[in-house]
Order: sequence, then structure tokens, then C-alpha cells
Amino acid sequence: MAGIGLRVWFARGKPSWCGWQQYQRHTNKDGNVGNESAQDLSIESALDKLEGMAAQRNYAYACQYAEAHPIDDSTGLLSDSELELVAEHGAGAWQFEVNDDNIGVSVRNGTEVEFTGGEQSLVANMQFPNQQRVYYYEVRLTRLTHGTNVAVGIAMHSYPPLRLAGWARNSVGYHTCDGSVYRSHPLDRIRNTRPAYTSDTLGVGWRPRSGKAFFAINGVIISHVRTPWAQKRLYPIVSADGPCSLSVNMGTHAFVLSHANMRYWAVAPPEGQRPPPPLYHCASESLLLAASPSAPFICSSHDIPPGYDDDHCALSLSS
Repeated sequence: MAGIGLRVWFARGKPSWCGWQQYQRHTNKDGNVGNESAQDLSIESALDKLEGMAAQRNYAYACQYAEAHPIDDSTGLLSDSELELVAEHGAGAWQFEVNDDNIGVSVRNGTEVEFTGGEQSLVANMQFPNQQRVYYYEVRLTRLTHGTNVAVGIAMHSYPPLRLAGWARNSVGYHTCDGSVYRSHPLDRIRNTRPAYTSDTLGVGWRPRSGKAFFAINGVIISHVRTPWAQKRLYPIVSADGPCSLSVNMGTHAFVLSHANMRYWAVAPPEGQRPPPPLYHCASESLLLAASPSAPFICSSHDIPPGYDDDHCALSLSS
């Protein structure tokens, strides 16, 4: 595998990961797929164990990207400017934006994501707030082409934009194609659940105080995962390696997982909590735009706020 080395290999092609024979793992009684050595493998050893050129070059790309873009593994809460966004938009403040490196990915209204091919990932614009015990979001598989693998989960900032969630450092992700949960490495499959299909709703939960993540399908929790990232700055992440359409719900609508609604696990209230603008009769120093740019305008008593000075009512724009 020396020929692959650490050259920059961009994940333009679609890897046929589904159904690949990966190297031997030992399944524990609790469902864990024991592979403790995966995180300790050298890059060369990992490349030897990955089957297929696509998997090898995508892994090499992720390693080099991580070296060039150090991940922020600090602890912390939302910044003041982010709190302002939350106050104004509620859960709608969390949105997904296309990275400059993404190809064939589009986002509508911040949460409607369309992938067209190749390993691609999008990280939310803000971290989990890290103030309550549990946070949760859901992703509906609106359209899922046969053979496409969708991965959803959590990741730290500066995650490789051409890598599925769970297959690069400091991330964990559930993969629809084989129903497995991966943590920070394509050879570290730590849970084996069931696959997901079109119209299924995937759920991702994060417990910042304990560093535990969990996953759900159609309102049923299917897996819990321990991580060493308690109180770290973790972000929602969605990713895919082929054509599909996803609809992300950060809490602007009711969740399929009813427990998440009852316990208020959303990242924020559904809507912002800023007060509405003042009514005319409560306003002071308000401006009245009561003139047409093309002709003189005389306003009536019904056109002005209560208490407005009548001397300013008649406006002439003839000059």
C-alpha cells in the first residue's frame, strides 16, 4: 500500500462499501463489535485492511485532512452571538451549509439536504448547547437510492467534508447501509443494528455530561455508544455517498421519538422568544413612512399612529 501513501486523494467517486468483507471482529454479549486495535492502527496497516481503492484513497484523504485542519476538542458553551441567534430563531438557528469542498450537495431552508454522489458530509453551523442533560435531532430519509449509504451522528468542528460520519477522527455515526455504528474509524464498528430505508426517520441523541451518544429509528432507540468527549464541542452531522434527500429536524417540529418531546430534548424551543415589535400606540419616536416617491401625499387620520403630531401629517414631495 506504499503506492497510496498520504497523497491527497479526494473522494470524488462513490465507494461501494455496502456488503464489503472487513477484517475479523469479535462480537460481545452486549452487542459491541470488539475491535480495540482499530484506533491504534498505523495508516499503512489500516490501508492494508481496507478493501478497494475507493476506501483506501478516502481513508488517506481523511488522514491528511485531519493533519492540515486541527480539530477543536475544547469544552464550552454557545457564544453570545450564537445565543442571540437562538433567541431570535429557536431551533431554526441550527442549519447546514455547503462547504467549499462539497460537490453536488445542495441545502434548502437550512435543513433540507440533497446529495448527488461521492462521500460528502455537512456539519451544522452551531454546536450542541451543552447546558441540559440530553440533546436530540432527527433525519428523515425522504429519498434513498438503492446502494446509497447515509451516515448521521455527531462530530467535532473541522470534520473532513468528503468523509462519512464515523469514519474519521472525533466522530460517531450510524450507517444506513449495514445498520452499524462506527466511531472515528472505518474499521471500528462498535454496534451492529439494522439497516434503514426510504421514509425511515433516524434519531441522534447526545448526552454532553456523560459523553454518551444514542441512535434511534422510527422512534425506537436502537443503540447507545460511549465516547470520551464529555462537555466537548460536538456538532450534528449528516453525510451520504450517493443520491438521496434528507430532511433534518432540530426541534422546529415534533419528534417521532415521543420521549424526546416530553423531556424537551430539542436543542432549543421550536421558535424564537423575542417579543414582537411594539404597537403604534405604545411606540415613541417611531418613523411614519407616509409618502409616495412620485406624487404629493396627504394622509388621513386613519393613516397615522395615535398621538402623532398633525403638523407632520401633510407631506409634499413636489420638490
